[in-house]
Amino acid sequence: MPALLLSDTELPRLVASPAAPETKRGRRIALSILLIGSFIVVAWIASPLWVGIALGTVMAFTTQPIYRKVSARLHRRRHLAAGIVTLGSGLLCAAIGVLVLYIVATELLSLVSLLQAKSAGDSLADLIGTRGVHVVERLGLNPASVNARIRHEMGTATSYAAAGAGVILQETSSAVLGLIVGTLTMYYVLLEWPRLAVRLERVLPLDPRHTRALILEFRDVGRGALVGAVATAAVQGALGGLGYAVAGSSQAITWAVFTAIASFLPVVGTGTVWAPIGIDLISKGRLTAGIFVLVWGFCVVMTLTDYVIRPRLVGRKGHGHPLLMLIALLGGIEVFGLPGLIVAPILMSLFLAVLRIYERESRKEANPLTEDRTMNVR
Repeated sequence: MPALLLSDTELPRLVASPAAPETKRGRRIALSILLIGSFIVVAWIASPLWVGIALGTVMAFTTQPIYRKVSARLHRRRHLAAGIVTLGSGLLCAAIGVLVLYIVATELLSLVSLLQAKSAGDSLADLIGTRGVHVVERLGLNPASVNARIRHEMGTATSYAAAGAGVILQETSSAVLGLIVGTLTMYYVLLEWPRLAVRLERVLPLDPRHTRALILEFRDVGRGALVGAVATAAVQGALGGLGYAVAGSSQAITWAVFTAIASFLPVVGTGTVWAPIGIDLISKGRLTAGIFVLVWGFCVVMTLTDYVIRPRLVGRKGHGHPLLMLIALLGGIEVFGLPGLIVAPILMSLFLAVLRIYERESRKEANPLTEDRTMNVR
């Protein structure tokens, strides 16, 4: 008797009988509808945790080589190896997150205090200095109007900075929950990944070759996004911080953190940080320091990292069209928050992978004699 024909003492015995092809097809359609509906319900229930699940899966892909080495050293005790790798990764992520949140929150609170102190003065000179007042007078502007306008904008900026610090502190609990979900997901993905991949190939209504291609694409893109993007951000932040410290810029560590965050932006990237710092130093009369920051930022932080270090870390699979990556980043931040910096590019890359597979199949159908030589994606 098939395994699905289970018995129950309270119900009459279920007898299997042959069914017509139309009946089998109808039952399969009904079962598929039930499966899709139940999956939608489960996805809706798990929707607050999707970011943590996605990041945990990507972390598992990234640490797979380490997990295999640890498992081999522990004589194939896979559960212990997965626990060690997961615990170490979770502690590292927690330390980095706490450091970044502390620096950003501290700087926002310092900015609030600075703006409030500036606003406490009565004259325009207290806000922009004597030299600034002379510039306003030479431009023929009314000092009283300029004073009122600057104070209004500073009040608005103070409100935004205070609100931003509050949001960061409130999001800490969400970040902790996401980290817990991510580490649990990482642990089980490390253990079950081979069996999960085989099961997906059996269940999904796709050609097993296409399912395997998508699985490998998701794994490699996720690994490249986390290792390449995060490692590149760390390198650019460290190099930027070194340049700011050598130039004598104040709060070099803080600007290094902002440089690392800005490295996720395509096209402009870290230039949104080191360029204003260099220009600010030049405007304050520190010409040599300002030029050094601009040259260092362009030649070392941006050019060397983007064209030498990043390709070695990410490889060809880690690069997408700049416009698509920009759309993924901006939309991902809007939908997922800061984790969207990593999650959204992965989803965009998966979409492109499906598009490539569909294009190949369309070409095969248009020309059946053409041999498909592109399925060996790795």
